[in-house]
This record gives sequence, structure tokens and C-alpha cells, in this order.
Amino acid sequence: MALPIQIHTLIVEDSEEDTELLLRELQKGGYDPIHERVETRESLQAALDNRRWDIVFSDYTMPQFKGTEALALLRERGNDTPFLFVSGTIGEDRAVAAMKAGADDYIIKGNLKRLIPAVNRELREAEVRRERKKAEEALQESNQTLEAVVQSSPLAIIVIDPTGNVRMWNPAAEQILGWSAREVLGRPIPIRPEETKKETRDREVKRFVNLERRYKRKDGVLIDTSISTSLLCNNKGEISGVMWIIADITERKRAEATIKQMAYYDTLTALPSRTLLHDRLQQAIPAAADENKSVGLLLLDLDRFREINDTLGHHRGDALLQQIGPRLHAVLQPSDTIARLGGDEFAVMLPRIDSEQAALAAGRLLKALEKPFLIEGIPIVIEASIGIALSPEHGENPDSLIQHADIAMYVAKENKKGVALYSSKVDKHSPRRLALLGELREAIENNHLFLVYQPKIHLWTRRVIGVEALVRWQHPQYGVIPPDQFITTAEHSGLIQPLTLWVVKTALAQCKIWQREGKAPNVAVNLSARNLEDPKLPDQIAELLEASGVGSASLNLEITESALMVNPAQAMETLTHLNNMDIQLSIDDFGTGYSSLGYLKKLPVHQIKIDKSFVKEMATDEEDAIIVRSTIELTHNLGLKVVAEGVESEEVLEKLAALDCDAAQGYHISPPLPPSELNAWFTDTAPAKGWNL
Repeated sequence: MALPIQIHTLIVEDSEEDTELLLRELQKGGYDPIHERVETRESLQAALDNRRWDIVFSDYTMPQFKGTEALALLRERGNDTPFLFVSGTIGEDRAVAAMKAGADDYIIKGNLKRLIPAVNRELREAEVRRERKKAEEALQESNQTLEAVVQSSPLAIIVIDPTGNVRMWNPAAEQILGWSAREVLGRPIPIRPEETKKETRDREVKRFVNLERRYKRKDGVLIDTSISTSLLCNNKGEISGVMWIIADITERKRAEATIKQMAYYDTLTALPSRTLLHDRLQQAIPAAADENKSVGLLLLDLDRFREINDTLGHHRGDALLQQIGPRLHAVLQPSDTIARLGGDEFAVMLPRIDSEQAALAAGRLLKALEKPFLIEGIPIVIEASIGIALSPEHGENPDSLIQHADIAMYVAKENKKGVALYSSKVDKHSPRRLALLGELREAIENNHLFLVYQPKIHLWTRRVIGVEALVRWQHPQYGVIPPDQFITTAEHSGLIQPLTLWVVKTALAQCKIWQREGKAPNVAVNLSARNLEDPKLPDQIAELLEASGVGSASLNLEITESALMVNPAQAMETLTHLNNMDIQLSIDDFGTGYSSLGYLKKLPVHQIKIDKSFVKEMATDEEDAIIVRSTIELTHNLGLKVVAEGVESEEVLEKLAALDCDAAQGYHISPPLPPSELNAWFTDTAPAKGWNL
């Protein structure tokens, strides 16, 4: 059994947990990583000063230090140590930019199967670079040292004399190119026989300083190579030959091609991706403008695709998506571009077109989708909605054109007309809502959302027992957008599922941080009616719990009364599954819906939260006080806990305690706070008021 390979590993990462996952993966791959973890510019500089590292891994986004800054710092020092991003999904644009900035690869944290092959490849190439440098330095020092290096080098080293014949052919040349020294010494170099002519050779000497070229080995296999050439001179200063140093970079080229394919083409359908569509729009818009023409952008979204996935399974849904491209191609021109933007959303770029032609093209696309798709013998009928935007009328750049086509597509979906042309006058009552609808998906994918947390205290023990996670949107134009302005939009557009999973994932990550710091508040997350209708939700939450390392008992899911009544049977099934996972369940805003305590008795819930509309005035409104007291008594009789929301005064807090309410939350206790401010509240404000963790 081979011993682990020891490598000095520098990790730029703010998460100890993610660092441990990375180290375990390296160990499974046969490495013994001697590592140091840094998370600031200063600590990175110190680590780089202290020793030479074999490889550097970096998260892309960290609170104190960006991965791109770490990459820039490393490369500014002239350091060519392999640098790999190991991060969450960072988007195609960022991945391409990182590679252009000098990163050697990027690995998604949730899918580490590419880590070891990438590490193996980059360590080999780093060794090749070091050997090449050693070879070049040795040549300058002495011919005797050169001979030793030549014979042991993993690089092909070839010397050609002034007549074009091979004078030196080391073992690596035989291994890389296939010909033995006996076959080539004293003969023209077999990979470029035309270079025996002096005029060709002289031209190539000037041109072949540093380049990459594809050659055919003796066995006919094509390989990619990196070639460095330098002139050799005798003691009279006369040219005595040319030395080639050749590295086989075939594997690196394959990796680069894979990365490019991932960045520019959708892996499921092989259609152009959003990034490639953006690039083509960038070129097509000004080209069309020069001819007083328009570029048409059609965004096509499949209607009720989620139902197909849920009913027939994701593998059949994927098979359906793979058949969309060929159907659309059949009714379009070769110059048109079809791209998959993600999920069930596609885009079609039509260069040099007007609105009437765009509408006709949209009609052809819808017609092409009318014929049932046959998936594993099952005929599937689908419909679609298409939004149209034209340059320059609706946008003079790719981003605005995509955004306006997206808005038009949702208008088509809501109007159930199949096709809609973008108009700034559409939906006069809520144009901002439509714009936000087009941007919300990107906000979820690009982490433009953040969470604030409102603490809950136990009224008997005066301990902080949990926090409620509340989502906010950091919009680049409008600033912080509260949830009441986009949650409903998310529910109507089908984005509530990814939004909810983002909130759960982020809240669990923060919960884990607090647990490591010795704080152990439960964290609560709100679910919508759409979430309760999703049969995959329990399994998805189980995966997030496992990935976070947080126990299920530390998660509380809150469901409103109105959400329960949308689809009671499915709600009961989902809640039962979640309850079996030991997740705490709460009924939120109790008293504002149509359920009853008798109905609640049948549900697998653990507590109810009395709506703030009854709580905040109960100190002065006797009717509200009676409702709160009755609700507490009846809920306790059912064996459930009670939390009062909307506590805004000490008087209300004392009255709730007198009524044996279990817990409370509200602005009198604390407003919702970001984690940094809530930590200060934990250590300063809460103890000062007699509340403890």
C-alpha cells in the first residue's frame, strides 16, 4: 500500500468546517496535507513569506477577504503555485473571470469529485514548470550539469544542429513523442521534417520562442505540447544549433476545454449557456445597429414543468428538456442562437429582425412545441410562454434586453396569451413588481439576499431560546427590500422553493457558527403554502441539515394558518414527514386564518404563535387580552407551547408572563438584527435586561 504523498497546503478559508472537508477529501485521494488556514490579507502574506507552498486552495467569497484578492496577491508576487478555487456555485461569469485572472481551476464545494484529479494535474504541471526552470538554469551554468538534467528531466529536450538533424534526444522525448534516440539521432526531426531547410528553420527559430502546438506522435496519436526554444552558440558566438524543450500538456488542454464547455454550454442540453448568449448579444446588438436593424430576444418558459417533474420524475423531466433544443432549431435559421438559461427557461436570439418578424418566430416556436414529446414511451404535452424584447427599443445592452424579455415573458404567463412584447406601460399598477420579478432569480443565485434574526425569550426562565430568521433583499438600485415586497412575487413565480432552501441553508450555517461559540439558540424559518405542496421539501431539508452538521432539533419551521388551508391533505403529509425528522413545527400568525384549535389538534405541531395584532394592544384593549388568555389556555390544554409575537412594551411582557405564556418576541425584546449586531445583543443587551443564553 502506497504511503500518502505529503504536500504543503495553504487554505484561504473562513470556515473551519469546510477546511476539514477539504482536508479529508485530500486524504482520501492519497495525500498527507500539511496545512495552514488563513482568512485575511495579512495572514496570507505572512504564510507566503514563511515557506514555499505546493498548492493553494481558496474560497471565493469571505467576510474579511475575497478569494480574487488572494489570487491577485499571489500572482503579483510572481508566485506560480497552483491556485484552485473551492467554493459554492459562483456563476459562470465569475468562473470564467477567475480563470482569466490566473486561477488554475475551480471546484464546487458540493461536488468534490473533481478535486483530486485537478490536484493531481496541477501538481504534475507545477513539477513540469519547476523542471523546465531547472533545465533552463542548468543550461546557463554548464553543459555537464545540463546533460544530467536532460537525461532525468520529465520534459522532452531536443537539440537540432545547423543542418536540421537531431543531435540530442533525451528519454523524455522518446516517451512523449514515441521515437527512440536510435531512430532520430543524425536524422531530420520527425515531427517537423520540413524544418531541415535552412530558410524554414531560420523562420521557425525566430517564431518558436514560446508557443503551444499540436503534434502527431509516432503511433499517430495527436498530443498538445508547450514548446520553448533557444539558440545554442559556440565559443565564437556562432549558432551551433537550436534546443527545444517540450512538455506534454494534453491533459491540461482537456481540462481547459472541459472548463470552457462548462462555462459556455449547458451540461444537460449542450445548448449555449447564459454566458455565451450574453457574449453573442454583446456582438450582435451593435452589428445590427450599424444596419439600422434590431436584435430580437425571446425568452421561453415551459408552463407547469414542475408538475411534470413531480409526477413523472426528474430523469424524465431532464429528458424532456433535452428534446426542446432540437424542436426549436427545426423552425429557426442557422444564424439564430438557442440558449438554456436554467431550469425550464430558454432564450432565442434573432439577429437583424423587427417586432413583426419576432412575433412570427415566437408563433413558430409555440407551434413546434404543440406535438407531444415521447419520453420513455409516455406522450407529454407542454405549453410555453414567450416574452419578446428588441434592441435598441427595449435595451441597448444584453442585461437590459434579457431583463425586459423576462418581464414580458411573465406578462405572457399571467395573461395566458402565450406571447407578449415588452412594453414599459405594462401592468401600470405595479411596474416595479414586474421588474423585481425579473431580477429575483438572479438575486437568489448571486447571494444578493441576507438574513436578520429576531430573538425569542422564555418567559419563565428568561432565557433566550431561539431566533427567527427573516430574509431581506439587498437590491443594487433600491437598497434593502423588505420581504412583503418580494415574497408574494416569489410564490407566484415559482421561485419560493429555491428562496426557501437558500434561507434554510444560510440560517443553518449561522446556527452552526453560534453553536461553535457556545451559544445554542434554535433557528426558525418560515414556510409558504407552495413549500407545503412540494413533496421533495422534507428530503431537501434533510440534505441541508446533514451538510450543515446541525441537529434537526435545532431547526424550527413556521407555517401560517392560511398556508395550511390551501391544500390540507398535502400539508398534513409534509408536516408529518418533517415531524418524523424531529424538526420543531410552529403555526405562525395564529388567529388570523380559518383554522381552529380542533383542527390544530390533528396536526403534528409543537407550538403556536399568537399574531401580533392581538398581542401589541392587549395591555389596553380588554378584548385582545381575553383572546390572548383564551388562546394560551386552550393551547396548553392541547399540550402545545405558545409564543406571543409583537411584544412592544414591558407592560405587555409582564401580562403575558402572568397568563403563563411560554415565550415571546418583539421589538421590546429586540428588533431583527444581522448576526454581528445580534452577537453584541447576546453579550451586552440581553444580560442587562436579565435575559441569558
